[in-house]
Amino acid sequence: MSNSHQKPSSRSFIGMAAMIIGLTLYAFLAAGIGNLIGDWHLAIQMSYYLVAGLVWLYPAKKLLQWMGGN
Repeated sequence: MSNSHQKPSSRSFIGMAAMIIGLTLYAFLAAGIGNLIGDWHLAIQMSYYLVAGLVWLYPAKKLLQWMGGN
């Protein structure tokens, strides 16, 4: 019978720390840029927020795959 309570690897700790720090920095950067474009046309703002809201998914996916050992 296998042990179902495995100790988290160092990759998990490093990955979660990188995710928390990275997403926090990214959120501040995206909000700062959003503040700069606040007076621009609504369509440009909407496009920016759409892209900014999705662009973080790719690095997060890669980080999660690395954390999983893939």
